[in-house]
Amino acid sequence: MSAAYPTPSAGYSAVRLRPPSAQGAETLVLVGLILQAIGGVIVLAGIVWFFGFSVLFPYPWAGAAVAAAVGVGLLVVVFLYYAYTLSYLRIQRGEYSAALGPTLVLGILSLFVGLLPGILYLVGYVKLGDAIREQAGSAPAYGGYAAAPLGTGQIACRNCGRVHPFGAYTYCPVCGQKLGP
Repeated sequence: MSAAYPTPSAGYSAVRLRPPSAQGAETLVLVGLILQAIGGVIVLAGIVWFFGFSVLFPYPWAGAAVAAAVGVGLLVVVFLYYAYTLSYLRIQRGEYSAALGPTLVLGILSLFVGLLPGILYLVGYVKLGDAIREQAGSAPAYGGYAAAPLGTGQIACRNCGRVHPFGAYTYCPVCGQKLGP
């Protein structure tokens, strides 16, 4: 090979493939976040308008109404922050099991505030479950690894005799027997 493309060293590790359902879940959660952010901007614009109205035309309960509106605005911002950090970022990092619970909770809570983002979160929750099953499954296209680097050798399964690239699988994708010593 050339200097620009060096030969992989012996410590070269295979890249884990991402299940297709994980990409769908990430997209659904992102669209839900965008819709909630748009709703949050509308709520915050309403708060600014309401605050301006109460300053120009004061009435006896203006302070309590403005405090309630600001509280709702802060709740929207906190909800968006937690949705982003607990669900979307975990899906991006490949932590599907860790994102499963928060995505379900966000979906249920979002049904009360905005119907469409809640539905998107719930469908994203289902897709995350599919991604976890695909990742744990024995199908090499989804749960396996990319092609092993050249020169790393092969290993045969003791149970079925199939030959696989060394280090690509912990368990035989055909019979499920543990590969290696």
